[in-house]
This record gives sequence, structure tokens and C-alpha cells, in this order.
Amino acid sequence: MRSSLRRLATQAGLGEVHRVHHERRSVPVLLIAKLGLDWAMVLCLVRALSELDMDPGARPVTVLLWLAVSWGALAYWLLARDGRRWFAVCDGGLLVGTAGTGTIAIAWHAVQGLTPAHGPGIRHGSLRLSWLDGGKQRYVTFRTMTDRAALAEAVEDKHPVPMPSRRRILAGPGIVAVASVVAWALALSPLADIVMASRPYYLRDLVSLCPRATADSGAAYPESAAYSASAPHPAVLFAEEHDSDPVVTSTGTGSDTPDPDDVQLVACSRLERRTYDTTCAFSHGLSVSYYRARYRVDVYEARTGRRVTGRTLDADNHLFCGGVRELHGKDGGHEEEVSVPSREDYQRILDEVSVGAGE
Repeated sequence: MRSSLRRLATQAGLGEVHRVHHERRSVPVLLIAKLGLDWAMVLCLVRALSELDMDPGARPVTVLLWLAVSWGALAYWLLARDGRRWFAVCDGGLLVGTAGTGTIAIAWHAVQGLTPAHGPGIRHGSLRLSWLDGGKQRYVTFRTMTDRAALAEAVEDKHPVPMPSRRRILAGPGIVAVASVVAWALALSPLADIVMASRPYYLRDLVSLCPRATADSGAAYPESAAYSASAPHPAVLFAEEHDSDPVVTSTGTGSDTPDPDDVQLVACSRLERRTYDTTCAFSHGLSVSYYRARYRVDVYEARTGRRVTGRTLDADNHLFCGGVRELHGKDGGHEEEVSVPSREDYQRILDEVSVGAGE
């Protein structure tokens, strides 16, 4: 853009271009706002992926995709689009342009000045640049402008206001500082551990340690609390008959639910076998077969994914044939129902694990 502006300024007889002001926030303000948006957006993405039960390995890809697209869009807006309107301050006057339209050349002797702008639809704090064009008054209105004070001073003095030398000196270090903040946030900050799935952000993230079927999950959270030899061992339990939220938790001290960072052990319950109990007949031709069941509760270390211990738990919560069954669909048919452990049973086992019983 600078080369085309120099050409336009020369053609208009305005001399050399000294500064260009764009109708947008200054770059430092935009970069600070962008870093704040990135921080909030990454947390939202992590939460969304957790709510959707996505594998923690999807986090780095999703976050890096967001950063690449959003920073690319910002770079395009800053470097290519250049804001909605721009003012180029030259030796002999101003060049005023808008993306996609022609450029207006205004000599200093034609400039009348800057005044506060008022009227319907005009935002508070807006300014109006007015000038004479063939004896007719023309004007443009703007509010947000990079280095607005310097532009106002140039119009008032009808002379370019040079950019302070310290601004040029700080431009390079400023870019390096922003890049360093981004690198720190991605690689060294607590947020980086969450993005890279090195530590859990929610308790439900720990469900990834539970194996699928009989295969080990291979998951681990290296930044989780270390599993020490002495109790207590804060723990959380997941069961395949429930969703991905923890069924019960235990701190081993009787206190409230542990923080995700403090969890040392993850217990995973799955159906090991079922045994036929009885079949009950209900109205409308419906029959239900009930099964007693045995569940396997395996306990894994959150930090390494290593299996620590295991328990078995028998469930038989069918008492007798009776009551009312809700029909789903047509009358008749056959259903099966497998007994599941109660939350009290799960809590008892997890409390034992938390205090180190049976290790």
C-alpha cells in the first residue's frame, strides 16, 4: 500500500507520504484484545470438547486451528484490508481513501479543519474533517483512528507530524513480545497443560483413562497429582452404565469433591458378566427378563495410566415381579434389564481406594 500511496501523492502534487492513519483501533490495543479473546476462546473450546466427550487428543488440533484461522484473519485485516478509511499525511496535504473506492487528494490550503461531529447516527466523540473543493464544502466523519491525536495535530498545523522515534524502535520488540506471550501461553502456562491434555481441566476429562472394552485406553495426565505411597488418594469413579460424568468422588478425608488437579486415582466400572434371574410378565403382553450382574472396578493412576488395583462388585437390585412398566412403542414385546450397582456401593468401594484399603 505504501508504494501505491507514494505514486498517488506524487501524481496529486502532495510530495512525500509521512504517516498513514487507519480507521480502526491501534495495533497494540488490537493485539492485547486478541490475546484476551484467545485465552477465553481456548477455555470455551476445552469445555465444549469435554461436553461433547471428545478425546483429549483433539484439543491441540482444535486450538491450533482456531489460532491459525483467527490470527490469519487479523493479519489480513491489518495488512491487507487496512481498515474502512485511511488518511495519508503528506508534505503538501492529505490523501483520503476508503477500501474499494477512489482516493481524494486535499491540499493543505483547502483544508478548513477538524470539528466535533454531531447529528443523527453519529457516535459521540466523532470528528469531521472539512475542506473546500471548487468552492464547495466537503467533509468526512470518523471516530476511531490510529494515532488520532497526531492526525488532528497535522490538520491543525497543516504539516506532517513525524512518528516518534521510540515508536519505531519499539515496533520490533513489540512484535517479539506478542509472539513470546503466545508462545508462553501455548507451551509454558497452566493453559498449555490443559490444551495439550497434560492435566485435566474438568473431572469428566479423567474418563479418558477408562479402557474401551478390554483394551487399555493408553491415556494419562502427566501433570496430575503424583500417586504417593501414603493415603489419602483423592479419587473419582466412572461407570459404563452412566454417562461420562463421575458417578462418585472421594478425597479420602471426608471433605468435598476433589479438584481435578488433585485426583490421583481413577476407578472405572464395567460389566464383567451377567446371570439370568427371572422373567416377569406385565400387562399389554410385555415381558422383562432380569439379570444379576458382576462388575469389575479397575483403578488407574491418573498421572501414568498404570493400573493400580481392582475390585469386583455384585449387583442384584431386582426384588420381585410387580409394579408398573412404561411401554415404549407398540404393545407387547420383550425387554432385558441388568442390575447395576447403587451409588452407595460405588461410594463404599471408592472410599476404600482413597484411604488405601486393600492395596
